[in-house]
Amino acid sequence: MKSKTMKSLLIVLSLICVLCFPVQVIAETQQGTNGDELQLMEASKLEIQLGADWAGVEFQMKTDAGLYPGTVVVGQDGVLRTEIGGSKTYILTCMNSALEVPEPTQDPATTENPETETQTGVEKAEEASVSGIPISHILLFGGGMVVAIGVLVTMHVMKKRRENDAAYDEDDDE
Repeated sequence: MKSKTMKSLLIVLSLICVLCFPVQVIAETQQGTNGDELQLMEASKLEIQLGADWAGVEFQMKTDAGLYPGTVVVGQDGVLRTEIGGSKTYILTCMNSALEVPEPTQDPATTENPETETQTGVEKAEEASVSGIPISHILLFGGGMVVAIGVLVTMHVMKKRRENDAAYDEDDDE
């Protein structure tokens, strides 16, 4: 009688755990792709007309992926030409050039806004992840593992108690 009530209690607790964490399955009725698949990008060309004074000046290019290998050199016609693609930001820096850099004829344009930097910092904090896995998913997985291990330990202890109780019952019968 005692084992039946314990089994019933474990089944009820298991059902409560299953119902507390429902898994939602969303099926789309439309066929085809939804636009989040990998898309290949063709290289685009960048041309910056700097003028004949800049001919031969070398630039370093930094992208989202890191530092571009090698340098980008301004052609003899004063046009900087390179292929770009796949990144969202590109930073050209004129450093350690073999030729002297001519003086710019106008004030440099400011491209970064401090408000934009704080907004992107907030967005990055909201999308916190470890190795590309959202932290909430890691915590949910860890909690599930703790519950599963707890259930296994409880089942093992219950089995040992039943075996011990059965051994005492056999001694009482004699």
